[in-house]
Amino acid sequence: MKNIKFILVLLLSISIWSCEDDDDADINIMPSETVEGIAVLNTPEVLDFEITETTETFVGNEEEVATTFSWSPVTSNYNGTILYFLEMDIQGNNFKNAAYIPLDSGGSTETSLDITNGDLNLAVNQINTYLVTSGSALAVNFSVATEFEVRVISKADVSGDKTYSEPISIYVNAYEEIVVIEPELFLVGSIQSYYGVSSWTPEQALEMRYIGDGTTKVFEAYVKGTSGDIFKFISNQVGWDDIVGNYGVIDGAQDGNLMDGSDSGNIEIPEEGQYYVQVDLDNLTYKLVKMQWGVIGSATPNAWDGETAMTYDFNSNSWTIDIALTDGEIKFRSKNIGDEVYGDEWAFNVGVSDPMVTYNPAASNFAVSAGNATLTLKINVNGTAEVSGV
Repeated sequence: MKNIKFILVLLLSISIWSCEDDDDADINIMPSETVEGIAVLNTPEVLDFEITETTETFVGNEEEVATTFSWSPVTSNYNGTILYFLEMDIQGNNFKNAAYIPLDSGGSTETSLDITNGDLNLAVNQINTYLVTSGSALAVNFSVATEFEVRVISKADVSGDKTYSEPISIYVNAYEEIVVIEPELFLVGSIQSYYGVSSWTPEQALEMRYIGDGTTKVFEAYVKGTSGDIFKFISNQVGWDDIVGNYGVIDGAQDGNLMDGSDSGNIEIPEEGQYYVQVDLDNLTYKLVKMQWGVIGSATPNAWDGETAMTYDFNSNSWTIDIALTDGEIKFRSKNIGDEVYGDEWAFNVGVSDPMVTYNPAASNFAVSAGNATLTLKINVNGTAEVSGV
């Protein structure tokens, strides 16, 4: 009888533990999550669109809803958040010069999206600009309806893993307007594997943050790597045969100079750590700086005179410190990046801002109370930051 009671208690304990484990499986925390399945994009009732321009004497139809696109949902292997994007390109171009609809889409968790005529017109103009600047033989004829393809991208929010629906065709007679396009650059190489995708997959290359002034092509990224890791820069997320820009070092030299071409060499990570990467395509140069972050401020042992160093954990991609604080204020700072990149020790710091980022020196200080604290700082690829313990 005692043995039977013990078995029942053991089974009950296992059952409770299993239920708790199942609950945890719904929390999207794994950077290796993958999208399971491919969304099916439904064919809308209307496939032909004529867009009229608003002028001083005529009210066009840009504000009117042109159609509603809808699609079937997909999931990820960790039940994490899935973001959906509508993508459009001229027919026959295999989405090499695609634009989102709408252009500023940050993704949606919904499985349908109302699109206005204005959204379509902006997308058509951006596609045309891409085609012209890339030297494509294809072009948009604004005097007649042009055939385009539309597909839905399903993207795992944490890892960035993507799947693509089969496209459908629509016809758009748009009017030409000036579209300002922000340049793009992506990082491809072995370090992709640390961010939930396969190494050297250009279709899933890591997007760099554009920091130019609209007339220059300058980009940055914050990535981790270890000795033996290598990478390059590319201008679009497509297969290798359709890459527009392929930027790497010249004859293997790790000297900060770049060339564009399939024979360009790989950039090498010298040792384990988190690195700041900056690329200047106008001058074909790059900077690779191993970061060191710390805390600084009136509440820290060194006050505002210098940083107290934090420790970097490669696996969690986070900086931590156990520190005794006094009443006062603090910030997180990386003096070594600022000195090397801009000659300004305060160029890279994290304070109170929305969102929290590494590149807002004017952000307010964190107010803290006296006591022992464990502070954590995590820096994402695009320079956004996550802070705990303050």
